[in-house]
Amino acid sequence: MDTRRAVGFLDCILKESPPFACKVRLWDGTELSFGEGSHQFVLHIKQPDIIDSIFTGDPSLAFGNAYVNGDIDIEGDLGALLSLVYRTGIQSKLSFSQKARICWAGIKNKARGGIRQSKIDVQAHYDKGNDFYKLWLDDGLNYSCAIFSSPGDTLEEAQRRKIAYTLHKLRLSTGQRLLDIGCGWGSLAIYAAKIYGCSVVGITLSEQQYALAKKKVEEQGLSGQVNIRLEDYRELETSPFDRIVSVGMFEHVGKENIHLFFKKASNLLRPGGLMLLHTISRTSPKEMDSWITTYIFPGGYIPAAGEILEAAEAHGFDFIDMEDLRPHYDMTLGHWLRRFEANVQTVKDMMGEQFVRMWRLYLTGSQTAFRYGPMHVFQFLYSLGRRDDLPLTRRWFYEIEV
Repeated sequence: MDTRRAVGFLDCILKESPPFACKVRLWDGTELSFGEGSHQFVLHIKQPDIIDSIFTGDPSLAFGNAYVNGDIDIEGDLGALLSLVYRTGIQSKLSFSQKARICWAGIKNKARGGIRQSKIDVQAHYDKGNDFYKLWLDDGLNYSCAIFSSPGDTLEEAQRRKIAYTLHKLRLSTGQRLLDIGCGWGSLAIYAAKIYGCSVVGITLSEQQYALAKKKVEEQGLSGQVNIRLEDYRELETSPFDRIVSVGMFEHVGKENIHLFFKKASNLLRPGGLMLLHTISRTSPKEMDSWITTYIFPGGYIPAAGEILEAAEAHGFDFIDMEDLRPHYDMTLGHWLRRFEANVQTVKDMMGEQFVRMWRLYLTGSQTAFRYGPMHVFQFLYSLGRRDDLPLTRRWFYEIEV
């Protein structure tokens, strides 16, 4: 693409004044300014074929690849650039052929839902190394939305509050059996055993999570109370549980397995038992971002709230409550980003420059999607069958000190 055509494309996309000032610098030194005031970022496009690939192919995949490979650079606020996708309606300007390519990518992603492939996909993301995640997660290695009481909370405080709040909703008591589907590095399972006296089975598909979680359980002297397993929920054969919790795992189930998940959960839960599902979600169904499923979460799917509600009801679950934690994930991702950037040289030494750019784009793009886009984090509370013995108001949710 020559400079004249590139200028025409950019003017078409950004002809309406963006919500802030920005600048685009092309490969030949040509600069274009948009908006008024000081620039929040300068987008440097180093190769002429980049614009072609973005505006005629899959824009997410083309932009993400170009940024990771260094063919695009951003001076200034990467989040401000990514926010333009939502704040200027760029997605609505995609051509029919672009939408078809994105749809086809989504169809291919749906074909990954078997147990063996799920293990490969999960391990591709979570087995980057525990030392890597320790650099930017909280001290409990909680890789899901925290809950803040104020902007001044530390990440550690907010993650402990999330665990306490989540388990409080389940109305746990001593001696009950709790299943933690997608237990991560074990913090929630350990808390449930120590504070509530529960017997806990925690399952994960990540070998590194499994090894560290088992070690933490042993160090806490809870080996007889907390059983960490390297196992898929579809493989689980055990006597019924009193409670089920799943935090940040449902995004890996896949669209084709949503009903299967609830069917399996209904077989694992006692009648009248409670289940809490904490998951990233949308208000309406949509295909996954192709760059994310290619490089970050292969096989992932962000379910719509309606898809969850319909499937749960079909398998005997009675809806109790749904709570949106969207602002909390914006804040959580802000903490992760700051910690990631504070340790960026260590990450670069461990993983290389392209990995740094990939995860910077992933974390920044995720925060932008929660701040300006369609992403939510919902906590769904269900009982298996109808229960009329719960308090009449939601006040009891908040009757807990952390």
